[in-house]
Amino acid sequence: MRLQFPFILALCFSTHLHAKPDKDLAVRLMNSGKIKESIEEFKKVSEEGDTIAMVTIGNFYYEGRGVSQNYVEAMNWYLRAYQANADALCNIGVLFRDGKGVKQNLQIAYCIFILIHMKGAGSADTQIRNGSNLKKTIALLTQDEMKSALCITEEYLEDYIKSRGNLPADYSVKGQRFKDKNWWLPGELPKYDCPCATGK
Repeated sequence: MRLQFPFILALCFSTHLHAKPDKDLAVRLMNSGKIKESIEEFKKVSEEGDTIAMVTIGNFYYEGRGVSQNYVEAMNWYLRAYQANADALCNIGVLFRDGKGVKQNLQIAYCIFILIHMKGAGSADTQIRNGSNLKKTIALLTQDEMKSALCITEEYLEDYIKSRGNLPADYSVKGQRFKDKNWWLPGELPKYDCPCATGK
């Protein structure tokens, strides 16, 4: 018996250490107000590639719930998820619009919200939140600023997001400009030329 007891104890301990991350547990902890414990469980779930867990952790940092408010850390979590999760991309747009954790860039925020809208990305709730953010951003831009923003490309937008707005000075534009995409109804956009040397 003495030889078997340590083995059984080690087996139980090992099973506990390698328990599968539990998203439902993370949600229950969050809903019961145990935010710090919830964050730890969401982090485990995020390691499995769960983008909702990543966005949730980003939201905790954005709001300062269970952790110190930290917009840079919120951005870190959103960046991990944004290519597969429209909510993460929408939240990145909010950070650029408000200049939180990144240098403010209303035109980049505008293009993020346009991209989500035109591609119908995310759930119906995502589209509602995105539409609200798009409307708020449009109110902050002039017509000329919006026209200029639509001169960027999806590739430029992605590189800008990934670099947090720190593109190299010699960055060259690739791809089709937003204004030239087949998203627009006839006459919806005026005809205009874009500068060709820069992203905008």
